[in-house]
Amino acid sequence: MKRIITLLLLGLAPFLQAQQINSTNFLKQIIPFPLGASLNPRLLEENLAYRTLAASEFNSITAENHMKMALIHPEANRFDFVKGDEIVAFAKKNKSRVHGHTLVWHNQTAQWMKDFQGDQQAWENLLKNHIQTIVKHYQGQIAGWDVVNEAFLDDGSLRPSIWADHIPDYLAKSFTWAHEADSKALLFYNDYGQDGKPKKMEAILNMVQDFKKRQIPIHGLGLQMHISIQSKNEEIKQVIDQSTATGLHIHFSEVDVAVNPKNNPDFVMDTIVQKAQSEKFLLLFSSYAAIPVKQQYGITFWNVGDKDSWLRGYFKRPKEYPLLFDESYQRKGAYEELYQWVKKK
Repeated sequence: MKRIITLLLLGLAPFLQAQQINSTNFLKQIIPFPLGASLNPRLLEENLAYRTLAASEFNSITAENHMKMALIHPEANRFDFVKGDEIVAFAKKNKSRVHGHTLVWHNQTAQWMKDFQGDQQAWENLLKNHIQTIVKHYQGQIAGWDVVNEAFLDDGSLRPSIWADHIPDYLAKSFTWAHEADSKALLFYNDYGQDGKPKKMEAILNMVQDFKKRQIPIHGLGLQMHISIQSKNEEIKQVIDQSTATGLHIHFSEVDVAVNPKNNPDFVMDTIVQKAQSEKFLLLFSSYAAIPVKQQYGITFWNVGDKDSWLRGYFKRPKEYPLLFDESYQRKGAYEELYQWVKKK
C-alpha cells in the first residue's frame, strides 16, 4: 500500500509543481529575452484556452503555416494575407513581437510555382516578386524574417529544389531582395538537425562567411531545435557555440522536445521521461542564456500545447508530448523548473 501511495505521489509531482507558480506569474515576465510560440489562426479563433495561453504566456509570435508560400501566394497573381494578418493583429493586440516564417522553402510551395516555365530571369522575377510583396506588406510590423528555410542536406550539399534548380545563388539573392523591401527587418537563415551533422553545420557557417565577404545582408541564424530526450547534449552545445561564434543573432526558432521519437504505441509519460524532458528544456535555456545578450533574439516553441504539435500529425505519433503545456493547456512540471531556474539566476 505504501508503495502504491508513493507511486501516485510521484505521478502527481509534475502537476503539483506546476501549481506552485501563481497564475499571474509568467516565465516571459522574468526571462531576459523574448519567449515565443508559433500559432494556428483557426485555433486562435475557435479555442479560448489556446487563445488565452498564447496571449498570456508568450511575447513573440510566429505564424506556424500561414506565411509559407502555398498559403500566402496560392496563385501567380494573387496573394492571400488574411490569416497572416490575423496573426499580426493578435500580436499587436497583446503587444507581442512578430517573427516572419518563411519566405523561401523547398516545401509547401504552391502548385503554380512547381508548374512554372521560364528562363532564369523569369524565375528570378517570380521569387523576387514573392519575397518583396510579402515583406513590403508587413513592413514595420515584423521584426525579423526566416528568409530561406532548410537549404542544405545533411551531407552539406545544397538541397535540390525548384529554386536551386532555376536560380543560381538563390540564397544570396533572396536575402538581398528581402533587405531591399525592408531594410530594418532582421534576416535569418533557418535550419534543423545541425546537431550530429557536422557537414550540414559547416555548410551553414561557410554560407555565413561567404555572405559577410560579399556584403550580403544576413543578421541571424535560426536553430530550429526540434530535438528529443535522446539528443546528445554535447552535439547540441557544439552547434550553439559554432552558431554564436558567427556574431549573428541566434534564434531557437521551432523548439520542441520529443519524448516518443520511435512512436511506441505503448508509450507512457512517466516520471523518468518527464525528468529527461525537463533536463533537455533546461539545457536549451541555460545554453541560450550563455549567448551574449546582444545576440539573443529569443526562444520560440513550435505551437502551444502538446495536442497542437506538428509531431502528432506529421509523424502520426499520437502519444507525443513535446511542449511546455499539456493537452489541457496546463503548465507541465518543466515549466515550473524553468521558472525557478530563471529566478535563481
